[in-house]
This record gives sequence, C-alpha cells and structure tokens, in this order.
Amino acid sequence: MLVLLKSLRLPALLLLIACAGSALASSGAPPVQQATAPQLPNNADGIPLVATVNGEDITLPEFQRALMRRQMEMNAADPAALQAEILDQLIDQELIAQGAVAQEIVVSDDEVLAELQVNVELAGSAEAWEQWLAINGYTPDEFLATLRATLVTNHLRDAITGDLSGEVPQVHARHILVKTQADAAGLMARLQAGEEFGALAQQFSLDETTRANGGDLGWFTREELLVPQLADAAFILQPGQMGGPVATALGYHVVQTLENGSRPVDPERRVYIAQARFENWLQQMRQLATIERFLSPQQ
Repeated sequence: MLVLLKSLRLPALLLLIACAGSALASSGAPPVQQATAPQLPNNADGIPLVATVNGEDITLPEFQRALMRRQMEMNAADPAALQAEILDQLIDQELIAQGAVAQEIVVSDDEVLAELQVNVELAGSAEAWEQWLAINGYTPDEFLATLRATLVTNHLRDAITGDLSGEVPQVHARHILVKTQADAAGLMARLQAGEEFGALAQQFSLDETTRANGGDLGWFTREELLVPQLADAAFILQPGQMGGPVATALGYHVVQTLENGSRPVDPERRVYIAQARFENWLQQMRQLATIERFLSPQQ
C-alpha cells in the first residue's frame, strides 16, 4: 500500500457484529459504572436524551446499555473518550438506518431469525446461547435489534458499492509532494519549462513511498487516495496534463495524469474501495444531518 492510499476500518456499526461467528467471542464482565446525566432533556415519553439525529431520539438508556457492553469488553483508559466514541457510533447507526429507509432497504424478520439461528448453533445449545447473552450484556430483544441493524448496514453498503464488481473509472497519475505553495509553484514553472517530472519527483518529493519511482501513484479509483483533493485533481486532468499547487493535509502537490479509463478492480482492492466509499457516504450524511448532542464528557 502506498502511503497515500487509505488504511480503512469497518464502519462503527459493523464492529459490533461483523458476522454471525464473531458474536461468539465471549468476554468478561467487570463492574460497570453507568453514565448519569441529570441535566439531559427528555423526550415526549419522559426518557432522557443524549442526542437527536434529524429529529430521531437517541435515549440515555440506549446509550448506557451500549456503554456497559463496551466496558465489559475493555478497560478504557479515558472514560470520557469512550463515551464520545459510543455516542458517535449510535449517531452513525441512526444515520445508516435513515439512509436505508431513504433507499427503501428492508430486512425481513425471517432474515433476522435465520441469522440468529446461526449464532445459536455456533454457541452449541440454547442454554449456551442464553449464557453468552448474559455474559455480554444483551437481552434477547437487544441482540435481535443489533442483528437487524447489522443486516441493514450490510444491505445499504452493498447498494452503495454494488457497481464495483465490473469496470470502475480509474486514473494512472504521479505527483510531487512539497511543504509550501511556493515550492509547488516553483516546480510547476520548471515542469512547464521542460524539465522531466520523474526526475524532479525523485529530487524533491516528500512522499517516500513514491519518490524513488518518480512519484508514480499507479492506477487508483477516486476513493482510494488518503487525500481526496489530489484524487479530484487527477480525475479532472486529461492524460498528459499537469496541475498544481494542490493543497492537502500533507502539504502541496504537483500532479500529472498519465492515463485514465474504466478498468476492473482486483478483489483485494475492491474490499478497500467498498469500505472507503461507504465511509465517504457516511461522512456526507453526517455533514448534511441535523445532529444535537446533549451529553457532555463530564456526564
């Protein structure tokens, strides 16, 4: 992997239950101190709220149960950071649920029960399954709701990334990364005067993973680069064209598109692209949503 290519994680909800088998990794149950929040607003039923997402409630009991389960899995060095992480995950779950409704994605009861049965069979017996639920802090209804949410997430992810099985728009580009806009502008001037791109990349680029091969990034999709501004510039340019300075979190880039076109993606890269596309979708939903947070770190 190039330094500019994303190192991706699964969406927060998928970390709860990535597949049926993963639910069977048992954990201990240390004492749990639940969050208390006397100043939180109440919903119409008198239940305290920790957040709302586009008008949909996330309640304090829901938050406390999720926090308790995470505390059973790990000892957090920073309780406030853990609370913030759990709240972010619950907000993401609600955004995913709302996105699924908008795309008319429905998970049937039969599908949820079939997934539940796989878990029970892996546990070995109904009694062993009930013991796992108790050890890991789930009621049967909570686990069914988590299963349903995970299946909804999977279906939504598949809908967002389904076209990756065929040929996907890609570009082959190279770049030079420098610290300042003035440095990038100076390199652009030298390139326009006829100096060779690869030689300048080898001499000046700060990207250690591409510098030796003249800044060559290889073929990539729009979702694969760590810095989206660089990907956008590469996709806008025509083969042979150069652009810059392009400002990113890493510095300033001069970029040249060498080739473009639709190409198949190998299975290993497809996994990363699918995750990146889903994360990008979720980030857009966060930016567009009206999210109110009522829980402070001290609570």
